Amino acid sequence: MQFTTTTVLALVASASAATIKVKVGDGALVYAPNDIKAAVGDSVEFSFFPKNHTVTQSSFSDPCHPLANGFFSGFVPANASTLGSTFTISITDTKPIWVYCGQTTGSHCQSGMTAAINAPSTGNTFAAFQNLAKNATLSTSPSSGPVGGVLVKSSGSGNGTTGGSSSSSASSSATGKTGSTTVVSSSYTSTYSTTAVQSTLVTSAYTSNGVVYSTTYASSYTTAFPTTVTSAAVSTSTAPAPSGAANGNVVKNLGAVGAVVFGVLAMA
Repeated sequence: MQFTTTTVLALVASASAATIKVKVGDGALVYAPNDIKAAVGDSVEFSFFPKNHTVTQSSFSDPCHPLANGFFSGFVPANASTLGSTFTISITDTKPIWVYCGQTTGSHCQSGMTAAINAPSTGNTFAAFQNLAKNATLSTSPSSGPVGGVLVKSSGSGNGTTGGSSSSSASSSATGKTGSTTVVSSSYTSTYSTTAVQSTLVTSAYTSNGVVYSTTYASSYTTAFPTTVTSAAVSTSTAPAPSGAANGNVVKNLGAVGAVVFGVLAMA
């Protein structure tokens, strides 16, 4: 088997390629390390830390603003439970690469959140790039991303909670998680008043000197009977359902309670 010089050089480069790991915003507005040296064939892997940062390519002369056709990770939010998102770029030549964070809250780029890959040691140095960034105008970012690299997001997960109340002092709660059973528990308290009104027509008559005199007047009184009805807690288990299924169960339970209340009123 014969190998050409190009093939041998490619094999050597592949065998010696390195992945350079850079922390993005780990406890401060910095990339660590921020003055990076990388060989052709190497990869630079940026790992994101809280709260919300970018890896955006700029030119040396216009820091804090995106380079046309440059790479951009997009905004990558992170917290303690979602660490692990990375954005990786490949080094194809040894030309200087200038990097900044486009987060405008806190002016990350102007506050020192910049980096360079293969910056020269004289002239357009990394230190010179940082000084330009300090006086740059408000940072801007591309309209979409990621581009120019590979973004791998962490597999952080969370639970969703919904809740509500009704006008008849009802309360309900529902918890759900994708791929699991949804349980809805509801209880309701309704207070109503039954009012009884009784009217009486009173007629009195008396006779004086053979003449009969009569008087008629109406008499009425009202009695109110307050009544409270509380239903037992109702639990319903369902398979995963589209958003709004829990609310549908609550409506059904309200209807059942309403039927009970109207039945009691009918018997009063």
